[in-house]
Amino acid sequence: MNALANTVIDHLGGSTAVAKMIEAPLSTVHSWRKNGIPQSRMAHLRLAAKDAGLELPADVSELQHGLDDAAPSRQGSTGDFSKKSSEVAA
Repeated sequence: MNALANTVIDHLGGSTAVAKMIEAPLSTVHSWRKNGIPQSRMAHLRLAAKDAGLELPADVSELQHGLDDAAPSRQGSTGDFSKKSSEVAA
């Protein structure tokens, strides 16, 4: 997964919203989450976002830093997510 692409897509409302915004197939946007957003598409995203009343900073990595600062800490988590659903008590 490409963390920066995920951050940009999520900032713009998610895969479906971005696909509609730029009139592209949803599969295209999903592939960006894995492979990154091509530079030419990033320029298109900036224009489409502006038309939709959204802004992307000149340095989109700023979005990622903002999320890192706002992310809740998982220290002290006691959840054990390794169990299969069949192992969970009813």
